[in-house]
Amino acid sequence: SPMSAFKHLLSPLQIGPIEVRNRVLVSAHVPGFAKDNKPAEQYIAYHRNYAHNGVGLQITGGTPVHESGLLGVNSDALWNLNNDIVPGYRALSDAVHAKGGRILAQLAHSGGTVLINQPGLESWAASPVRSEINGNIAHEMSPAEIHEVIDAHAQGAKRAAAGGMDGVEILGAFGFLPQAFLSPLTNHRTDKYGGALKNRLRFLMELLEAVRGALGRDHVLGLRLPGDEFEPGALDLEQMKIICKQIADTGLIDYLNIIAHTNITHLGRSRHWAPTPTRHGIFVHLAGAIREVVNLPVFAVGRIVDPAHAEHIIAHGQADMVGMTRAHICDPQILPKIRGHLEASIRICVGANVCIANRYAGKPIRCIQNPTVATPGVALSPTKTSKKVSVIGAGPAGLECARICAERGHTVQVFDAANRPGGQLALWASAPSTGELARIIDWRVDELERLGVPLMLNRPMARQNIVDLDAEVVVIATGALDACRSFAGDGSMQMISAHELLCGAPVSAAKTLVLSEGRGQAGLVAGEVLLHQGIATEIVTSDIAVAADLDPTNRAAWYHRLGERNCIFTAAHVVESVNADTVVLRNVFDDRLSKREGIHLIVDWSGCRANDELIHGWDDAAVEIFSIGDCRAPRTVEVAISEASALANRI
Repeated sequence: SPMSAFKHLLSPLQIGPIEVRNRVLVSAHVPGFAKDNKPAEQYIAYHRNYAHNGVGLQITGGTPVHESGLLGVNSDALWNLNNDIVPGYRALSDAVHAKGGRILAQLAHSGGTVLINQPGLESWAASPVRSEINGNIAHEMSPAEIHEVIDAHAQGAKRAAAGGMDGVEILGAFGFLPQAFLSPLTNHRTDKYGGALKNRLRFLMELLEAVRGALGRDHVLGLRLPGDEFEPGALDLEQMKIICKQIADTGLIDYLNIIAHTNITHLGRSRHWAPTPTRHGIFVHLAGAIREVVNLPVFAVGRIVDPAHAEHIIAHGQADMVGMTRAHICDPQILPKIRGHLEASIRICVGANVCIANRYAGKPIRCIQNPTVATPGVALSPTKTSKKVSVIGAGPAGLECARICAERGHTVQVFDAANRPGGQLALWASAPSTGELARIIDWRVDELERLGVPLMLNRPMARQNIVDLDAEVVVIATGALDACRSFAGDGSMQMISAHELLCGAPVSAAKTLVLSEGRGQAGLVAGEVLLHQGIATEIVTSDIAVAADLDPTNRAAWYHRLGERNCIFTAAHVVESVNADTVVLRNVFDDRLSKREGIHLIVDWSGCRANDELIHGWDDAAVEIFSIGDCRAPRTVEVAISEASALANRI
């Protein structure tokens, strides 16, 4: 039974004055659904949906309490700078409580990690330390300014309580203000707030005293801290155990929420939201070590995507609550599914970080697998008339469209010319580090099997084959094809496309160039495949940097993996000519030429062209014809799945 398989995960927990119904945490994150910096309809629906599905505790994204510590200037995130937020908090807390949930407001001060760069809005921090990420150098706070910001946190906590929230979490991680004071990396002060640990801890202790004073004992006060900064000369786990024990011993707080790293450095910023293939539970050992020295509930986070893994963490005493935030963005119905209330299997987060990429870009979150993030809790509507639907192409778009059509009650069949489903995604999920992405395909194939939808492989479909199907609706989802370009020169060098390489084309070369013009990950994946075969590889792009289009979490991870194997990265260059074993490159900004000699192979990834021959010329057909995804124009997996969902919901 689910109750025995997940008995620890589904057990209640006392956190200070409140009880939460289970150990599942949706940790603080900014979905980008606020309106005028307040919770409005979409934001409230987003949190209501998690509560409706049984989440134990959920926390708002970091909410600034003082203008010197904004997290951004967009109006789509919550601000707790004055009483304007209180009615929104009240509507939000009422919605969550009505569904049996518990919700905290996370209070935050970005402490010099965010570049606001607007007149009258400099950022404040412990010391004027330059951010590697954005070059921001903060204003060093005076003692009077320290007291002003501490008071702002107390006022912010009062507003959360006035709005019916269950309490607050202080964000002392990510290099934000409490961590900026705590860490010798970012605190170079010589007054009573700098130097020895007791002094570096003073700001946070004074802050917690003020916030507890404002909240009283009937609201939760939690604290999020790094278990390790993972930087030379910075806070490590042994120091954090001492710090956490000292804080816990004051009795001021009700729980600790442990993550890692600092946003002041490139690697810290990208690794605390680790993408695939980072191992699952990457920060759990930090929470476990701190839990041994404090007498408080300790929360663990970091790529915990499978409820069986979450159960194991609780059962083995590594943590008292488990953050499953990206997991819930991907599938908000994890809890009803493990309780056996729904037939579908859990759609497990693959760590693609499309959610985080969108937030980095200042946009509302989206998900590579869940096109309904922006419309939480809206159920599929059964079809009024069941139709015979044929889907041509079993890539992400075709599979998703078939799945939703079948769920809604249509009779569906799927055809693909290849010998395996998944389209291009199946190719670039076959590299050494991208295997998790195959789950996007596998889950949909499993769901089609559960729904009784036949998937016919090795079935290339011409126009007449489609006519002969006798379908009422045909969905063309034939994707896109890659190809090699031709270059000036004698044409003697071996050239293959990225897809040919990923399909297993045999290569015997000592040195290769990968031309990564197509954006996305195919060029990087091609480079990785070659490097794993022991082939010296240089990735060349005309862009400002290799992988410039990827979000920083994925880009940093790719740089690390490829760099470890001595990959060479060359930006802002294109191929001028190719002769024998010599490639001449040209700088796109100044036209300087440079030679690469001893090259035996070029892998050309210049992007795809739409495989669109089937989408036109149906004007007089008796059948309804639709087309979705890359066969219309090459874009992303997330766009393909979103288009599939939109279409399948209106057939």
